[in-house]
Amino acid sequence: MRHIILFLLLAAACLGCDPLANPVSGSLGFSSDTVSFDTVFSGVGSATMEFRTINTGKDPVLIDRIWLGGGDNSPFRLNINGLPVTEDENLVLARSDSMFIFVEVTIDPSGADAPVSVVDSVNFKSGDFTGKVILEAWGQDIWLIGDDIYEDTFWSEGKPYVIRGTLFVDTLSTLTLGPGTRIYLHHEAGITVAGSLQSAGMPDNRVIIATDRLEKEYADVPGRWKGIRFIDCSRNNILNYTQVRNAEIAVELAGRENSMPDLLMNGTMLLHNTVSSLSARRAEVFAVNTVYAHSGFSTVSLTEGGSYDFVYCTMESRWEYGYRSEPVLFIGPGDGEMPDVTLLNSVITGTLASELKIDGSASEAASRFRADSSLIRVDTLRSSWYSGTLFRDVITGASPRFIDEGAYDFRPDTLSPLLDMAGRTEAVAWPGDIRNKPRLTDDGPDIGAFERQPGEKRKEER
Repeated sequence: MRHIILFLLLAAACLGCDPLANPVSGSLGFSSDTVSFDTVFSGVGSATMEFRTINTGKDPVLIDRIWLGGGDNSPFRLNINGLPVTEDENLVLARSDSMFIFVEVTIDPSGADAPVSVVDSVNFKSGDFTGKVILEAWGQDIWLIGDDIYEDTFWSEGKPYVIRGTLFVDTLSTLTLGPGTRIYLHHEAGITVAGSLQSAGMPDNRVIIATDRLEKEYADVPGRWKGIRFIDCSRNNILNYTQVRNAEIAVELAGRENSMPDLLMNGTMLLHNTVSSLSARRAEVFAVNTVYAHSGFSTVSLTEGGSYDFVYCTMESRWEYGYRSEPVLFIGPGDGEMPDVTLLNSVITGTLASELKIDGSASEAASRFRADSSLIRVDTLRSSWYSGTLFRDVITGASPRFIDEGAYDFRPDTLSPLLDMAGRTEAVAWPGDIRNKPRLTDDGPDIGAFERQPGEKRKEER
């Protein structure tokens, strides 16, 4: 009998130690009252989001039921305790414990160009307590691109174009992008141009070419897709008021002897790229009012001949993903000859002591490179190629004093040495900056892609 009593006492003690024993009904807390998805492509599953259900009482709580308001017809899906469900019952939460609930969404195509809102809720019941967490998402119909381009093709504003593999533009074909066109590329996707790519964005309606991860936290994440590659037979390429971001190499031109691709850029931004914003060998590039920024190696790399003109451009890099050893602008012969490079009214800056490297002798640099009315971060003492004759009216030691360089806001602030220091000759040909703001309304045009406008400040200062 004494053994039986001892056994019962031990069983009672163990039961008292069980954190899930004797659950009661009670109130619940939630880590968020709303779970919001960024724009989701119709017919394509979303990323997974989560929230926590929290036991706010002093005893284990019995959750009678958790369910989706829309039930089996809801576009949302739940995962509770590792199981995909639309509802679950009789779940117990220990005191001060919480439970993760994972949510995904798939939205049916609507046939509309504009995004469509979908809303549901995750509902909870524990005795007399009821609570809910709102689920909301925007569904966007898309053009899913699966075929290469073998004839002249026009893409326009409206539903975005999504590329999940490699898009090839054939030799005799031109792909034209109208103002406001959006192209999103899946991981490891890319665009190869053998014919022509002509992006016709406008200052107030730019063309966007970026990752298909539309969540805000991916806006400046590099390396999500391969980039745009122009091969040697490609001709008559234009990127006007276009933003290309989140690639490995945003724009690559790969020419060969006696066959050089060409590219004209105006008002373009090449940002957030693992390797480079612009990598060119044996090519012809003219760029005005263009920004190249945030790359892991040289933001602009020019090798193996060709000719390159940069007017009112801004080149900058800082790299938070590791040590960056390569300068913002690299110029070298590679396996060929030195390129011809001209920089007018442009900025080259970053976090290294010298952000311009010319891989050649002083005489080679003197015959192939020229900078005028610019700000260039360069170590004039340790750069063997450096000569004062290469730099006419160039500022070499000052910070450009952008409004917010860390936020990729390259507008000059009120004390910037860029103000009114650019040459006027080019401003006659290019009177508007990257936003088409006037350059000739004050004492002179500013160096770089942005012309300071009265009253411009950091966002938090407004």
